[in-house]
Amino acid sequence: MAMHSWKRRTILSSVIALVLLGGGRIPTGQTVRVYAASVPAGLPGHIGIGLSAHPDSTGIYGWMPNSNIPWDYAYQYLSGGVNTGSGWETWNSSGQFALYYAQGSASDNYIPVFPYYELLQSNGSCGSCGEAQKDLSNLNNTSLMASYFQNFTLLMQRLGKGTYGGITGYGGTAVVQVEPDLSGYAEQAVLNNGSCYGYCTGQGNNPAFLKASVTSSGVADVAGYPNTYQGFNWALLHLRDLYAPNVLLAFHVSDWATGYDIGSNTDPSLNAASLGQEAGSFAAQSGMTGVPSGTSTYDLIFNDVADRDAAYYKYVFNNPSVWWDRLNVTYPNFHRWESYVSAISQTTGRSVIVWQIPEGNQYFDTENNTNGHYEDNRAEYFFSHMSELAQSGIIGLLFGAGNGGSTVNNDGMGDGTTNPSSFCTSDGLSSGQVCNNHTSAVSDDDGGYLRMEGQQYYAAGGYPVGGSGATPTATASATLSPTATRTPTAGPTATATRPPVPTATPRAKHKH
Repeated sequence: MAMHSWKRRTILSSVIALVLLGGGRIPTGQTVRVYAASVPAGLPGHIGIGLSAHPDSTGIYGWMPNSNIPWDYAYQYLSGGVNTGSGWETWNSSGQFALYYAQGSASDNYIPVFPYYELLQSNGSCGSCGEAQKDLSNLNNTSLMASYFQNFTLLMQRLGKGTYGGITGYGGTAVVQVEPDLSGYAEQAVLNNGSCYGYCTGQGNNPAFLKASVTSSGVADVAGYPNTYQGFNWALLHLRDLYAPNVLLAFHVSDWATGYDIGSNTDPSLNAASLGQEAGSFAAQSGMTGVPSGTSTYDLIFNDVADRDAAYYKYVFNNPSVWWDRLNVTYPNFHRWESYVSAISQTTGRSVIVWQIPEGNQYFDTENNTNGHYEDNRAEYFFSHMSELAQSGIIGLLFGAGNGGSTVNNDGMGDGTTNPSSFCTSDGLSSGQVCNNHTSAVSDDDGGYLRMEGQQYYAAGGYPVGGSGATPTATASATLSPTATRTPTAGPTATATRPPVPTATPRAKHKH
């Protein structure tokens, strides 16, 4: 599989140079099946690239349009809890935050994506519990779930085409990712009732074995759906059908959902394809197969690879296992993760969008493993291995930091253009070293890596998915543009205010 010719890096290992510049995959016994992804209507026919982007000058009203790159997606958390008085529905009057953000994104042709992350931050009866137990407890709290379904209904009304409370909804293509991490806790609970906290009716890979308040919540629109995790998903699909059929709903599958973390496990005997089939089966039963007549199904699978840069985990948490071997020799590595994702995609019959991808790199001097400038190698690998991603059923890549201190694509640290001394490291490599010896000309905290790759990727025409066309030919390296100064003027229907606290620390990803 040919690599893009634009990859440039000083490599102190001839093997690494062969992989990055010469153009071949190194066989490791991890088979990646060829899979022609089915692209839902309204999404691009190439692997779409998107970014975490606030509704301000760092995101959809500044950095993104000023980059002069035709990004496909912009994403924004909807969080804060459904019964706290500080959730997303309060960030603008009448719950219009999501509407304004969607309109602002669409003004530059970005498809708005909303990770809907509300259950954990809601007020329930298990406030001091750990994350998994709190999620399952909240899922079974009748008054909380009544607020939850009402909150989700409001979101669908603001994103749909109808008019509610005198406010006409967005009506265009939008993606809502349902509760990152929740499905992982749900699957672990039914697979091992020791992780169920009393909320299971059986043990096995079946979402109907986990209890949830659905019909018992008393919300008329979801009456009749079973009081199970399976019924919870069916209810959300039904609310989408009622109020926003234009919205694509995505089911999140974590790398650790089965109890084995593909993203950090070093065991060479781990069968990634088998685990992917198991996770995919749970996802399919939750809302893709066996859904009641008249209720739709999930449109997409979302997966995330890590919530922080790998170097953050290594140098702050003393955990080096989050680094993936870019040579695909030792574990964890990219080929094994691709086998897992491919199996999920094939088992569910759904395409995959990889979300919240760490933004660090090992290319620019800027990345010196200090606060806001941590290294990672996923962005580099993904941009140079688009064919592997497409074969795994992946149709989109969304980059963004999951926690504070991680690298971002704008000048989040406010330290301008930085080029500290370069260094060489074996991080993310089973052999050899890689050096971050390229000088940045922009103030982006990643040195401008995503800006550079975005320019080149779209100049090359994007990598086709869904059986469309041939592989585009990579163009010559683009010249990095300096930070633009244009300040777009937002109209009255595109003035979403940045939520203060919830989006600053969107969530903490727990590895299992």
